[in-house]
This record gives sequence, C-alpha cells and structure tokens, in this order.
Amino acid sequence: MCRMPNDTIIVSVGTQQFVTEFGDPGLPNDGRGGSDKMIATVDGSNAVLIFVGDDQTLQAHSHGGNDHLAATVTGFGDYVFLDGDAQAMSGDAHGGNDVLHVDASTSIYAALGVFGDAESAMSADARGGNDVVMASMGNRSSGAFSGDSGSSMSDHAHGGNDILSVTQVGSYGGASMSGDALVSMSGDAHGGNDILIYTVGAAAQSGGASLVGDAGYMSDDSRGGNDILIAVADGNPDSTSIVLVGDAANISGNAHGGDDILHGSSLDDWLYGDAQTYAPFTAGSIAGGKDMLNGGGGNDQLWGGPNDDGFVFNKGSGLDVINDFDQGNKAVGSTAREHDLINLHDYGFADWAALKSLISDDSTGNAVIHLTATDAITLEGVHTADLHAKDFIV
Repeated sequence: MCRMPNDTIIVSVGTQQFVTEFGDPGLPNDGRGGSDKMIATVDGSNAVLIFVGDDQTLQAHSHGGNDHLAATVTGFGDYVFLDGDAQAMSGDAHGGNDVLHVDASTSIYAALGVFGDAESAMSADARGGNDVVMASMGNRSSGAFSGDSGSSMSDHAHGGNDILSVTQVGSYGGASMSGDALVSMSGDAHGGNDILIYTVGAAAQSGGASLVGDAGYMSDDSRGGNDILIAVADGNPDSTSIVLVGDAANISGNAHGGDDILHGSSLDDWLYGDAQTYAPFTAGSIAGGKDMLNGGGGNDQLWGGPNDDGFVFNKGSGLDVINDFDQGNKAVGSTAREHDLINLHDYGFADWAALKSLISDDSTGNAVIHLTATDAITLEGVHTADLHAKDFIV
C-alpha cells in the first residue's frame, strides 16, 4: 500500500478569489492518505474556498488520512467548503478520522458546507470515518453540515460515528445538520452513531436549524444509527425554529430507524423520534426505533414515532404536546400495540394517585397533565380514562 506524506497547506483567500486545495492529489486506488493539516484565512469578499482532505475521488481500496481542515472566515458573501476525504467515495474506500473546523463568527452572508467524508455521493461499500465537525456562523450566514456525505449514501455504504457541533453566533442565520447523509440513504446503507449539537448564541435574534440523525430521506432497507441530538439556546431570540428528527424527514420502503435520544432547548422546539412522514412499502414494513425525547423548556411538539418510546419532562418543561402517545405505529400502517412511557420523576410525585388527580380532559377530549401552574402536557387523541400507572415513571 502506498502511503502519502503528511502535508501542511496554508492559504489566504482574498476578494473574488477561487481556491481549491487537495491534501493528497493522485492518491492511488490502494493508497492511504497522509495526515494533513490544511489551514485557510478567508478575509476578502465573494471568495470561494474548497479544501479536500485527500483526493477528488476515493475508490477501490483507498483510505483517507486523518486530516485537520480549518478555515477562518471574516469577509462578506464568502463560500467555504471543507470535505474531510473526497468529493465522492465508492468501492471499498474508507474515510479517515478527520477534524473540520470553520470559524465564521465575524463573517456576514457566509455560506458554509462542511462534510466529514465526501461532499457528494458515497456508494458501494464506502465507509465514513469517525469525524468531528465544528462551525460557528456569523450574521446572516447559513450552513450545511454532515458527518459523512453532503449528498447521498447508497448500496452498502456505512457512516462513521461522528460529532457535529454548530453555533449560530450572529443575529440571523440557519443550519442544516445530518449525522450521515445530508440528502438521502438508500439500498442497504447504514448510518453511524452520531452526536449533533446546535447552539443558538446569546446575540441571536432570528434563525433556525434542522438536526437529522441520519439523512433527509431514508428508503429501501437503509438503517439509521443510534444518534444523540441536542439543541441549546444561550439567548432568547425573537423567532427561532429548531427541528430535531432522530432518523430522517421521510422514511419509506422497509427502512429502520435507530434508537435515538433527542433533547430540545429552552425554546419552542419540534421533536420527531424517527421521521416527520412515512411511506411504508407494505403495512408495518417500516420499523421505528426505541427513542427518548425531552423537549427541554419552552412549548414543544413531540412525536415518538413507531415502536416504544419514552418522553422525559423536567421541572420548567413548559406547555408541551405529545402528538402520538401509544399511536406511533399507525403512521406506518401497523396495528401492533406499543407501550410509550412518560417520565415525570423530576417533579417528585409521591405515587400514581397523586399524579392521577392532576389529569383531566380538555374541551376537545384530549388528556392534559397539569404538572404545575406553568407546566402541562397535552396527549393528542388520548383520554384521561385511557391512562394507567404503567404509562408513567413518577
């Protein structure tokens, strides 16, 4: 096996410049990339930077190096793309364990794309590395971030176990984050076990983020990983929408969701244990994971999805709604019974009798759990008479 050298590449990108750099150009099909350091300063306006940790394409038995890609962006309207290994991966190619970091906290109108392994498709038996993706976004900036592919994973491609952490520093901005493929997973593709963290900074006024554990769309026999999604709000913006989805926005065919943990912020968040919409090949062909959802503070909307899910509420949880308690299997056409669980241990109820006295139906017949003067949980489609001690942890 040919091993490429460990390189250090340092560039400065000025106004309207277009710079592309590869850490290991010409990497052989059975070669291993070096552990490269690629460092850029983008201080002009309308500039474009593309860093690729290894080569344009990794294929056959090539293996990416363990690279460190970093960019500091201070200009106006700049485009920055960091690809941990390649722009596409196929065959038995393996990505390295890369660290990618963009500091665009003082930029304006920056557009960021940071992908742990490949900017576009990962196919055949390609496997992503265990990568770390970090970014801070300035005013009116946007970004797309994924642990493995910036596009699709197909065939038997497998995502790595990645960590993504993105912070909105500026007043306005937005981000799309995916643990594995930003767009789609199909065939027998498998997602890794990823951690996604999105932070709304203290100065943020408006913005939003979508955190998806695996991919935008999952189809065929693809399988999601066991992911952790966390949203944090350091400030109190006027308008911010944060959506956390354990596996994919849409799951179709015979795909399976992973066992995910979702934790919302102090804002009004939307949490989906598996997906927002489903299109099963046959009734019940989609399997959801056993997920754990905690909306945090704020007035949150929660969907556990198919399978047995848990909902955790802490003091100060706000006015929340569980939209599919013991009903998630209906979304995939399954009549199998499920046993969702509501964890209220933090509220310190003595027993089921003490909690039961605080549950009543609202004017539309939905059960409402009145936890405190400011905390309550509405169970859509569930009556008070349907609830029992086995549905709760007190």
